[in-house]
Amino acid sequence: MNSVYATILMSALFLGCASSHPAGTLRPPAENMIDLSQKEEGEEYELIVMDPGFENWFQTTWNIGKDRSVNYYSHWNNMYVSAWNYKATHPHYSQFFDTMINYQPTIDYGIELERKLYYYFRWVDTKKGVPILDTRPPGAI
Repeated sequence: MNSVYATILMSALFLGCASSHPAGTLRPPAENMIDLSQKEEGEEYELIVMDPGFENWFQTTWNIGKDRSVNYYSHWNNMYVSAWNYKATHPHYSQFFDTMINYQPTIDYGIELERKLYYYFRWVDTKKGVPILDTRPPGAI
């Protein structure tokens, strides 16, 4: 089975890359970065979250009894990414949404990555208090 290896990093956003702010305006670094990049053939996908507190929250929040299907997670991730990218392209939203997420809904990232990405979005919404979607998924944490 050949799959592609992707790394998703979530930490400090890029400063000023493709910024909608006027030239010469300095912005403070944001708190997260989400980067889906394609690596060599024959490798798997991996999710690395570099946001303090997420890993501990994820380990204590997720359990097998709350698990959903990969289709459930990818469906919600697609909606979260769409909302995130919309907010990243509209300057009246907070600087939290400073970069676009290159998430491809047609790619099979696997359940572990989809689950963790979904939970990252939920963590941003619930623990950081930064709403991404206007509605919460049914049975959401």
